[in-house]
Amino acid sequence: MKEILILEDKKQTRLALIQMVKEVDSSAMIYAFAEEEKAYAVAMKKTIDLFLLDIILHPEITGDQSGADFAQNIRTIEKYTFTPIVILTSLYDPKMCMYSSVHCYRFIEKPFDREKVIDTIREAMKFQTPGKRNQNIIFHVDGLLQMVPIREIIYIQSKDHKLYITTIDDYFSIPYKSCNAILKELDCEDFVKCNRGTIVNMSYIKKVDTVNRYIYLRGCKDVLDLGSIMIKSFMHQLKK
Repeated sequence: MKEILILEDKKQTRLALIQMVKEVDSSAMIYAFAEEEKAYAVAMKKTIDLFLLDIILHPEITGDQSGADFAQNIRTIEKYTFTPIVILTSLYDPKMCMYSSVHCYRFIEKPFDREKVIDTIREAMKFQTPGKRNQNIIFHVDGLLQMVPIREIIYIQSKDHKLYITTIDDYFSIPYKSCNAILKELDCEDFVKCNRGTIVNMSYIKKVDTVNRYIYLRGCKDVLDLGSIMIKSFMHQLKK
């Protein structure tokens, strides 16, 4: 599952960009912000595959280029050395400077052509993000070794003395292991227990009904129960 970060101050443009990304990949996880502080916090916690950035985030400030500053800060983070950055802006002057300083994938001038943006997103999303390439876990399934990309696991559930693994395109069981043991093997902060026998990948959470204690997922029609004892710690992890 690709993770896309959009940083754009205008709500209408943000919504348009979200729709374009969904047209390219409906399963993509999209983080869209107007404030660079929130965007930076998510970029640090997650591993983003593509950045779509506006240069001017504070038009009320003369000469604002906070989006450019954000791009340069992102490039100082090792895991984002080669991540595609697409610049969307009406500014002309910074064009060559931005290409040389942050090695942006493409510079698209506003008002932009919708099809051009979609084509650019499609091209950029073909890149394999370093650090995600080898994040796999190996399960023993019916006497065979099955390698599964960790990021494709939606949730894991313990029942009938087995563990049932639900991924974006598969469902299988393995001999029983405790939830704590499997969490240790996953070694990924995106996974958290939502009830006594279920581990969920927070990247796939669409919404949480805290009143009825249900968790709704992306890419899966299953609805998970949120344990009454765990609700406080779970929501804390989700909001981090």
